Amino acid sequence: MEIYLPVADVSVNLLVILGLGLVVGFFSGMLGIGGGIILNPTLIKLGIPPIVTVGTSVAQMVGATISGFIAHLRLKNIDLKLGSVLVLSGFIGGGLGVFLTKILEEAGQFRTFVLSFYAFYLAFTGITMFVDILGRKKREKRKGSLHRLLEKLPFQYDFRFGRFSVLIPIGIGMVSGFLAAVMGVGGGFVVIPALMYLAGLNIQQAVGMSLFQMVFITSFLTYFHGVVNHGVDIVLALLLMAGSSFGAVFGSAVGHRISRRITKLIMATLVSAVSILSFYQLFTDGKETERRTVHHVDNPISDFAFNHPEVYSLTVIIVSLVAGTIISMVAHRVKLLIEIYIEKLKYGKEKKSH
Repeated sequence: MEIYLPVADVSVNLLVILGLGLVVGFFSGMLGIGGGIILNPTLIKLGIPPIVTVGTSVAQMVGATISGFIAHLRLKNIDLKLGSVLVLSGFIGGGLGVFLTKILEEAGQFRTFVLSFYAFYLAFTGITMFVDILGRKKREKRKGSLHRLLEKLPFQYDFRFGRFSVLIPIGIGMVSGFLAAVMGVGGGFVVIPALMYLAGLNIQQAVGMSLFQMVFITSFLTYFHGVVNHGVDIVLALLLMAGSSFGAVFGSAVGHRISRRITKLIMATLVSAVSILSFYQLFTDGKETERRTVHHVDNPISDFAFNHPEVYSLTVIIVSLVAGTIISMVAHRVKLLIEIYIEKLKYGKEKKSH
């Protein structure tokens, strides 16, 4: 069942895209990571231009993060002062990243850059995670010396979640914004562990702050990518969002039932596998896919995206926020109905056994 993507100018299998979104959302919900690390290399492999892959991946995160952000806001896991520093610095890093993608796209080297970044970045992350799983005692010693060093940093400030240097959230925000712009990934891989280890936040606070930052950063980057690179396909974004929102609900339910050590092991294995896939793609089909860039196509959505990029980008953001909220509510409702049905089945079996 083929569906045409008007901005990417590619026809793809509808079930494959929905299934990909479902898988990405499941792992995202289970492991607490942004799905871009799985999503983007796969979309590039399916023939979607890299610049559209990155821009659309960011756009679908706008809707995918809104429900989690609202939930953490209610739980008071949001520090507005800390969040404003993360967001503003993320705007700077993200803006630099978008302009870099434009330069590389015009030079015909963006695919190579993205896959190289994925390959080496994820290889390093995977190795670090495996080392972290195997070496707990050494980690405790390193953590103590790191904290002493962080306490000596200038510009110490009292945030609601603790006292630490403003340089820490500025650095975290800029790096996560840059990675979101050039790789189309969420901030979970950078923001959550960095806030925990460098700023001393607990896991709930770190996740809440990551979601807070990403709602604003992904909206900003969706607008920026749409205006500068014309690299946002609203049809692809909505399809991915539909799959990932359902997947995330069920993935989070599974994540609560497995140990933290097993979660880390799954994450390390997944990251390493995607790194290997990225290395493979670097040396296969390179000449053909490098030429596959975004261009103006004669259809209403592409006309809208190229002739009125500012309005189109704002439309994508609004539609993503609304659609993400609705899809998330429906997904939670479906999950609740399934849980009620399972409980009824259990109750029926227990009743028969007695």
